[in-house]
Amino acid sequence: MAGQEGIKPLKLLFTLLSVILLSALTVFSIALWDDVKTSQYDKLYKQNQTLISQSRSFFDHQTRLIVKTVQARFIDKKLQKRSVSNVFEYLLSATGEAAVFSLIDIKGKVLLSKGDINPPQLPSQNTVLENLKVSQTAQIGYLHRAGLLGESLLPFYVPILNKDKKIIAVVVAFYRVQGKSSLMQNFISPDNNTIWLLGELGQVRMSYPVPKGFVSDLFGWRLAQETASEIQYNLQSGKTKQGLELEVKGEQVLANVGYLPEYKLITLNSYPVAKLFSSWLERMRPIGIVFVLFLLAALLAYRVSLQISKRMSDAKQTAEGNVQKLSKAIEQSPDSVVITDNLWSIEYANSHFDLATAKPNAHDEARGHNIIDFPPYNVLTRDLKKISDEISLKGSWFGERKTDFDGKWYSFSISHITNPDDELTHYVVVVQDISSRKQAEAKLYKQANFDPLTGLPNRRRTNENLTRELQNAWKSKQQVAVLYLDIDNFKTVNDTFGHMIGDQLLQLVAGRLVKCCKGKAQICHISGDEFLVYATYDKIPEVESLADKILRNVEKPVLIEGKQIFISVSIGISCYPEDNNEVAGLIKFADIALFESKKDGRNRYSFFDHELDRRLKRRHTIETELRQALERGEIYMAYQSKNNIDTGHIMGFEALMRWNSSVLGPVGPFEFIEIAEEIGVINKLGEFALRQACLDLIELQKFSDTPLIMAVNLSIRQLNDDSVIDMVDGVIKETGIDPSRLELEITESLLAENIEKLLPRLEKLLEFGTSLTIDDFGTGYSSLSYLTTFPVSTLKVDRAFVKDMVHNQGDATLTHTIITMAHALKMKVVAEGIEDEDQLAMLRDFGCDIGQGYLFSRPLIHKEMEILVETENLPNTRALNDSLT
Repeated sequence: MAGQEGIKPLKLLFTLLSVILLSALTVFSIALWDDVKTSQYDKLYKQNQTLISQSRSFFDHQTRLIVKTVQARFIDKKLQKRSVSNVFEYLLSATGEAAVFSLIDIKGKVLLSKGDINPPQLPSQNTVLENLKVSQTAQIGYLHRAGLLGESLLPFYVPILNKDKKIIAVVVAFYRVQGKSSLMQNFISPDNNTIWLLGELGQVRMSYPVPKGFVSDLFGWRLAQETASEIQYNLQSGKTKQGLELEVKGEQVLANVGYLPEYKLITLNSYPVAKLFSSWLERMRPIGIVFVLFLLAALLAYRVSLQISKRMSDAKQTAEGNVQKLSKAIEQSPDSVVITDNLWSIEYANSHFDLATAKPNAHDEARGHNIIDFPPYNVLTRDLKKISDEISLKGSWFGERKTDFDGKWYSFSISHITNPDDELTHYVVVVQDISSRKQAEAKLYKQANFDPLTGLPNRRRTNENLTRELQNAWKSKQQVAVLYLDIDNFKTVNDTFGHMIGDQLLQLVAGRLVKCCKGKAQICHISGDEFLVYATYDKIPEVESLADKILRNVEKPVLIEGKQIFISVSIGISCYPEDNNEVAGLIKFADIALFESKKDGRNRYSFFDHELDRRLKRRHTIETELRQALERGEIYMAYQSKNNIDTGHIMGFEALMRWNSSVLGPVGPFEFIEIAEEIGVINKLGEFALRQACLDLIELQKFSDTPLIMAVNLSIRQLNDDSVIDMVDGVIKETGIDPSRLELEITESLLAENIEKLLPRLEKLLEFGTSLTIDDFGTGYSSLSYLTTFPVSTLKVDRAFVKDMVHNQGDATLTHTIITMAHALKMKVVAEGIEDEDQLAMLRDFGCDIGQGYLFSRPLIHKEMEILVETENLPNTRALNDSLT
């Protein structure tokens, strides 16, 4: 009860102070509201005076400009529309705010308009025109919108007088009210203010910002009678500077009014009271926050005073309980916990003190003895002085040691205890047996850094070791060679003999590499069948010698589980610092060189050069871009004509696919066709080529009376899939082409190597009515028996024979033989690559049927080929051209 009585005066003081502060806050808020209103009235007055001055200046200037430029056209002259139109064009260019200039008569009939938009049809102009006739001065009309969704425009009526000072016409200028090139850009229009132009009876001529909805709704609308009366009274009493509070369209506003006598218009500049309340609230916020914070602080102090005594009592009880818990936890800890004096004499040790010998009650016997008299603490004997110094500086020491006593690892954590004078009085030593953790770490290290199959360093360890090797080479200015090895045809071994044999083969290769590189180079197992060898060298022949030795030692046949396996490796080599000075770059470049060795036949080594890198990057780019080339419309078809050898007339075409890449530019078919087959997009490209060639042949046929033939190539990838049959059938039906006009070309080597596999598919394709052409005939190493097996209709003599046959008797004899043999088998012969008249003459002598080459036509796109076909078939074309020249 005594404690509660002591709190009562504090509670009374807190209540009294709160009432005083609340009263002061109320008085301050009322005074602040009056100050905010007065400040806003002053601001509205200044803004309105500026508005009157700016609007009078603008409209006076516009009046002088219009009268000066227009009125001269009417004095002693009839209306000249062209002249007035030119004047209006000038006014539009000189007045960026104007959208339209119209000329009306005194009855309001429009005589002429000029502007960016059609002039709005005003619902009524009588009031404005009547005022204009009386005053014979310019008048401001009612805000209106040009059309349902058009711009908001304010019309300005300027009378045109004759010599007798009588109105003969009126110019109406329509000014934009909204946007960058608007009338209001000339006036000051602060945020949240609304500017009104009112007639003397409160009629609304304009409101800015323009209200939402139809601006035409403003026409004829006027302020409430009570509001209009207040405005008139304010003007007449000369109290315009004081301002007044009005209700406009249901909203309370503070306003200032002014008067434009020359236009009989009242200017009203208003500001919403609701927005004013926000300003008042913003200024009141700091005072309110201070008031609330003070109350909260006082309340907090009041509550704190009640709880201090209780917390002190609770804290004492908690501290005593924590000491008991800590003592119990230390005693039951599996680690050794020892407290010594500042000379390392033991004062306390828990039950796990003797970790090394596990003697019972050893902790009791140790009291009073030096800690280094007992294992495992004796391993710190030589470091004790150093440990003491470090603890004096840092406050603690941590270390790990292995003992000779039991060969185990222990971790030591030692910290100090100081007295109030910051003098060291005791040491706390915590020791833990970490032998199991060290064994696990060693096992994890081996798993993380060495390949479990070969025992060689893995990729991760290789990167670290090679990085260190490069650092040493940089310091000693040496060179390092990186050899990237790959076992040739290792996948075949796995697929044929199984993965167990494959694993034994990897171990054998690893052993051979270690044996032949011992003392000369470091070996690593990167992954799968890939190894990495690196070594320092002085001259390139040393690297070549190492690579030759590896090739010789690895390629010896091996007997595994009774199976003799012939093995070899391919090697790619990069050099530091010549090729690159980073591990990743050297491995990447060695891998690029390895790819070159594989491509050149395997069981060899290749050195990296930057041309290899350029080719590989280009190939990668081609692979990437080619996947989307068709969708981007970069693939297109070109056609080379096939002409009658004797007459030169066009008999057909060969469809040739072309690619104009947005990234690479033009890419030749010799480059992208092979890649398209490898990455699996050749089927889509081939279908596109066949469909487009058929469609283009139908169009080309319109320009020729001779039945034209289209030859389209089929790739090995297409013919290896039964889907080619449905594809060809679908294209024939879709395009409506006569299948007898379609030749399918396949290479000789493709047909000969896959004859049994391809025969059923080719027979089905021939059943559609298409014909079969053998391309590049004479370049293969196959039997000619397939010529009698298939209904081949045409042979194409490869350009390699045609190119030199005029000067090479062997090529000429072979070409003549092919033509003779084909004719004996009832086949036609096409000769490729004809480029001059001598070749053409010899082929005529040999009896060749069709010629193809630059002598007749280069490959042309469809439109160009249309022109060639059409002009070639015009009668007497040459004679006509000769007569013209």
